[in-house]
Amino acid sequence: MTTPAPMRCLRCGRTLTSPPSIAAGFGPGCTRHFRRVAPTLPGFTDRQIADALELLELGGIVPLRGRHVWLTIGHRGTAYRTASTGQCTCVAGAHGKPCHHAAAVRLVAA
Repeated sequence: MTTPAPMRCLRCGRTLTSPPSIAAGFGPGCTRHFRRVAPTLPGFTDRQIADALELLELGGIVPLRGRHVWLTIGHRGTAYRTASTGQCTCVAGAHGKPCHHAAAVRLVAA
């Protein structure tokens, strides 16, 4: 029987060992980084920043194409494609407005 490959942080690539980190996909250091950098993100409201942090903590973001396109989950469980450039397939993103999905991706890509 083979051993499964260790989970790695989606941001820094370090091996994840704790169950909460594995579930979220990010280690504690990267989670602290998100919380520290989030208030400085330009163009997003406080609510969008809070929703983006929640999305990251719950593991609602998965890379699709390297670090450029991500699969993000909306409030009602709908999956959206979100690019690191800020484009998103959600309703707000389709109208060219910033959304919390784009904020989450920018936090990871920063």
